[in-house]
Amino acid sequence: MDLNLLKTFDAVMKSESVNDAADILGITAPAVSHALNRLRDQYQDPLFIRQGRGIAPTNFAIELHVEIQEPLSLLLNGAISRQDFDPLTSQRTFRISSHKDIDLIVVPPIVDYKRKHAPNIMIKADVEHQYYHERQDDLRHRKVDLILATALLEDHGYHNQFLFEQQLVIAVSKHHPRIQDKLTLTDFFNEYHLLWSTKTLENYVLNSLADEDIPHRKVAYATGSLSTALVMASQTDWICVTSSWHANKMCDALDLNIFPLPFASKKVPIYMTWHHSQRHDGGNKWLREALIETTAALR
Repeated sequence: MDLNLLKTFDAVMKSESVNDAADILGITAPAVSHALNRLRDQYQDPLFIRQGRGIAPTNFAIELHVEIQEPLSLLLNGAISRQDFDPLTSQRTFRISSHKDIDLIVVPPIVDYKRKHAPNIMIKADVEHQYYHERQDDLRHRKVDLILATALLEDHGYHNQFLFEQQLVIAVSKHHPRIQDKLTLTDFFNEYHLLWSTKTLENYVLNSLADEDIPHRKVAYATGSLSTALVMASQTDWICVTSSWHANKMCDALDLNIFPLPFASKKVPIYMTWHHSQRHDGGNKWLREALIETTAALR
């Protein structure tokens, strides 16, 4: 198999256009078509079919792209090119392990940033670890480039950097029968709660961050998703402790009131973690700097 054939196939999959792939690769459109024809003969599959004015991949092409993307990226970005990373020309795929609540904050601005500064790279935030050792293993084996989480990975060989933090607030339906203009400490413990948990902050988030031990709360529902909790709060009399970012983004659409906590609490920290083997990787360094820049307003 000619590596250039797979490189061309990768470019067409990402751009969904023969002409755009030719521009990315610096070759002619007929050369791209010739490479695709060779691959069609190789795999006995049409790979792409006409759809309107463009093309769409076949199911086999989608499966093939998933299989080759990671090894192809490693082959095209060897040790030297990884140190001399050029964001304007690189076609590298970066994989971030995060949490869906963090993705809502981080992914849109980093994708917008890469569109302007690294148009041909791809960023995937499709890995979520349930266990501590999984995070370690995937970073060490380079299955992911970065971890974004609410807790540090403190073992030897891993580097952590604080990115930003979020204040905790309380979201309540604007139609709540008892809470309207203010929320007191008594109100807080009298009402039923939507509890927010993460895998990296032990217990529930508020229990981990409150300055003093939190008395028992009446639990209506527990979830690992802030989006789920906020939608639930909008449709019930339950109250939800959430981050200020999520509350402010969703309060109008979901018809929610936002109140401060009636007691002192630390903010929710978000850290970026990478393995020491990536410290000289130019692409990894670019991604870290891009995340720092795009989250600066949140600090």
